[in-house]
Amino acid sequence: MDRDWARLGAALRAAREDLGLGQRDVADRIGVTRNALRNIEIGMISRVTPTVREYTRIVGWTEGSIEAVLSGSEPTREAVPPDEPATVTVDSPEELPVRIQAALASGGPVLDTAVINLPGEDGEDSEAQMVIVVKGRTGDATPEQIRRALLQWEKAEAQIRRSGG
Repeated sequence: MDRDWARLGAALRAAREDLGLGQRDVADRIGVTRNALRNIEIGMISRVTPTVREYTRIVGWTEGSIEAVLSGSEPTREAVPPDEPATVTVDSPEELPVRIQAALASGGPVLDTAVINLPGEDGEDSEAQMVIVVKGRTGDATPEQIRRALLQWEKAEAQIRRSGG
């Protein structure tokens, strides 16, 4: 069966627009040019790249949605919008290294989280994941300080994802 890249692009564009995001917003978060994003949205691609995977994460699609759309089905959305911090639950916090326990217990609020599949051999995903918790340093940050911290995190996250995890 042929993969419908134009259909994938159109679905991503529609999902982006439904969230009120502009091309520049998404391109900046991913760390690519608007032209690269436009190429995805018009179907001028021929394979699923880390950029495409990151785009689907930003619009809140679940794993498997890319293949579903390419084969004529509809994408599915995450239960929690991608810009809302996930709840972090650890059954046994004492199993975490002491420095991680201390960082999680300290000061500021959780600003965001990310789970990134680590690359395996030949560009395939491995069975390992990186879990990132982004915290503010203090509990009394101003909204502007939090906004700047989140912008810094978005740039760092895009770099991490571009580097393959």
